[in-house]
Order: sequence, then C-alpha cells, then structure tokens
Amino acid sequence: MRLGRCIWTRLRKHLRHHEPWRTSRHFESPALNTTQIREILATRGLRPLRQLGQNFLAEPALATVIAHTLPKAKSEPVQEIGPGLGALTRALLTIGHSVEAFEIDHGLISWLREEFRNEPRFQLIEGDALKTLPQHPPRAHVCGNLPYSISTPLLVQLALRSPPPEVIVVTLQKEVADRYSALPRTSEYGAVSVLLQSVFDIEKIRNLPPEVFYPRPQVDSAVLRFTRRPTSLTDLEPFHAFVKKGFSQRRKKLRGLLSVNLDLRAEELNPTEWRTLYESTQRNI
Repeated sequence: MRLGRCIWTRLRKHLRHHEPWRTSRHFESPALNTTQIREILATRGLRPLRQLGQNFLAEPALATVIAHTLPKAKSEPVQEIGPGLGALTRALLTIGHSVEAFEIDHGLISWLREEFRNEPRFQLIEGDALKTLPQHPPRAHVCGNLPYSISTPLLVQLALRSPPPEVIVVTLQKEVADRYSALPRTSEYGAVSVLLQSVFDIEKIRNLPPEVFYPRPQVDSAVLRFTRRPTSLTDLEPFHAFVKKGFSQRRKKLRGLLSVNLDLRAEELNPTEWRTLYESTQRNI
C-alpha cells in the first residue's frame, strides 16, 4: 500500500508540471481540489448525494489526462454524463472540445450554469441521462464519471444505439470495469461483457485510488475507453436478449436454454462465438 501511494504521489507531482489550462482559457474556478470542492458545496448549501453516487474528481491534472484519451475535437460536441462540478468539462473545453453535459442534480445545475455562463461551447441538459440522452442526437464521443447505479444500463443503452458512439471514455468502479472486460470462464463474465465486447474494443486507461475523489469512495475506480468495432450485427437488441437468456441460469447447458445443439455453458463462449451462434439460429428460423 505504501509503495502504491508513493508511486501515485510522484505521478501527481509530474502531472501538475504539465497542466495546459494554466496558459489557456480562464474559468471562474480553473482547478478544483478537495478544499475548493468543500468550499463550493458549503457556500451553496450542497452536499454530495449518496443516492446519486456523487464522488467529485479532485485532481485537475487527472481530468486533463482523461480528456486527452478522447480523439481530437470534431464538429459535434462531446456528450458528458454527470459533469458534477465541471472538472472534466473544463479539461474538455480547454483542449478544444464542445460539451453537451447531462446533469440531474438541481443544485449542481445552478452552479454549472453560472460557472460556464460565458462559454458558448457548453450546453447543459437537465434530467436523468438514462431518460434524456435518447431524446438527443447520437454523438460520436461520450464521456463521464459514472456512478455504480447507472453505469451498466447507460453503457448498454449506448451500445444498442444506432449507431453506437465511436469512442466512450468513462470513470467507474474498478470492480464494474473488470466485469465489462472479463474473459470467458470467469465469474465476472456475463451477458453485459458479451454485448459490450461485441460492440467495442475495451481498454483500461488507468486505475484511480480513492484519494483522487471527494468524498473518497470505499473502492478503487478505473478509467475505461470503449472504441467501436466494425460489426455486421445490426440487430443488437435481439442479440443481447438472446445472450441474456443464455446466461439466465449460468450452470445450465445452452442446449436446455436456447434449444441449440451445443453442450456448453454460456460462460464458455467468447463474444465471437456468441455472435456466430446467434446468427446460425437466425438462419434456421
């Protein structure tokens, strides 16, 4: 543990010597550390809401590192889920992106409107992203710091979009991140693993310790990048339903669950084999 903390301390010092926003556009609060986050929340009479899984990124240098994992700015905005106090938002704007941010917390919405009131490249959309995101045009790039409660339904929703995003960069619980990239024949591997790996190449950018957030979560986090794969599957929703049925009773053979001549369990097939199995059943209909 001590060695890990020493490595993180050296990384943090290195990052702070490479903060491009120091010479870029000035925001009202260009760098929010833990002390500043506490002050803003106290001044506004706000507090992190546990039911929304709010843990604010308290390392501005890390926000810039995460922002740079997205491709360079396109003509359309990046969709950011849960901007919070705008740590990642600032980094995205500073390196040239436009941002379409989705926030549900009314207290944070008021603060974000004031903070970015003079930024024409920032658009704030109020409400639950799971409900409001489908009401807006699909974007090529999506990012965000996702709470546990919405990470899986949101990523499934994005994967099932037509078309899915080209790149998604999200911060989430490490345990959940490991489930998305899990290998066959492991306990973490499931229907969501198959869907996401069928649509995206999944890359872990880095793990994040609890101390880079305020309040500190009880678990480690990870930054994942999802890059859309070329695929001929256009009917992803029935494919996902097919896979979920196969995983509905993990210890049961697929022969008894999906009426296929296959004496294997769901967890024994990789995503490519799942796709082949699904396509073969469709040809026989």
